[in-house]
Amino acid sequence: MPLPRPLSHSSISMYGECPQRYKFKYVDNLPEKPKYFFSFGRSMHETLEFFYGVKTLPPPSLEEMLSFYKEHWISEGYRDQDQEAEYFQNGKAILASYYRRHIATFSIPCFVEYDFKMDVDGVPVTGKVDRIDRLPDGKLCVLDYKTGKALAAGRVLEDSQLTMYQLACETLLGSEVGRLVFYHLPTHREYAAGRRPQALVDDLRSRIQKTAESIELGRFDPKPAERICHWCDYRAICPVFTGKMPSEADELASLIDKYGELESRLTQENQDAAKLKAAILDILRRKGYVRAFGARYEVQRTGAEKFDFPTANKKKVLHALKDAGLYEKVLAPSAPLIGKLLSDPSTDPELGAALKELGCRVELSELKITPL
Repeated sequence: MPLPRPLSHSSISMYGECPQRYKFKYVDNLPEKPKYFFSFGRSMHETLEFFYGVKTLPPPSLEEMLSFYKEHWISEGYRDQDQEAEYFQNGKAILASYYRRHIATFSIPCFVEYDFKMDVDGVPVTGKVDRIDRLPDGKLCVLDYKTGKALAAGRVLEDSQLTMYQLACETLLGSEVGRLVFYHLPTHREYAAGRRPQALVDDLRSRIQKTAESIELGRFDPKPAERICHWCDYRAICPVFTGKMPSEADELASLIDKYGELESRLTQENQDAAKLKAAILDILRRKGYVRAFGARYEVQRTGAEKFDFPTANKKKVLHALKDAGLYEKVLAPSAPLIGKLLSDPSTDPELGAALKELGCRVELSELKITPL
């Protein structure tokens, strides 16, 4: 099956935790219940997007910032009005404190809530970076806000979310990342790290590839874990808890169908590729070209000619060989054997001319295509 949507840090993480949950959400399109912590995080992120999203100085005042926060407050998922009011006031205090800490050094970022879409070794990947600043040395600083519990101090050094953001920024913006930051809003603490080493980027690429391959193969086995299952919105329909785990026969039938679909697509794609190849070779032959270019690829034509006989002429070739007393030498109207016969100086010229008249030159061409 094709990917139901481009991969993201959150969907890759979800698949890693429980492929069955991924299937419920992204393949079956079953929505999860609203969560208060997601609503709180979005409210804070949107307010900071408003604060940093100005095109020219000055920045919004504290009053304007808090007014935006109130007007755009997201109230979904809270247990009751008391919990919502508590979080609203906490958020207001955090934003006011953030403003006082940073207003004196305010500068307009390069990007705020930067949406990216990229291709990682053939896999579509998407995401959103909270803020991207330009460092004094010209490199980029990638910053992600966190609104939950305090972070483990070492998380920033290896977290795959920041690795993905670095890969996206360097791939799409053409500038090197020099600093990666988790900013924990409740404590106003920055957890910073330098640019990711290539090994971590390669590990992420491999994880993206493996996740995409598993999804395309329909591998959605549940991974029960008490910590995750207790809070899962899909518990009531999960085969782990309903007792309706797929049998090995079901799995085999599913794999057979997926294999059949892939083979059908490959057959069609091979047929399409063969038609394109023939059309390219025809133009190259007519033009006398051995090399040509597209916007992203180049092709080279290689090959040779051989001597062959149309099926309708093969009986005539046999008669000619018998009349010349050479049938036993050739035994069949084989083009390679007759080719040797024609190149033999002792062959009767009249026989050679007759055979050449019955045959034809066939061009054997191959097409090599390489990326530019």
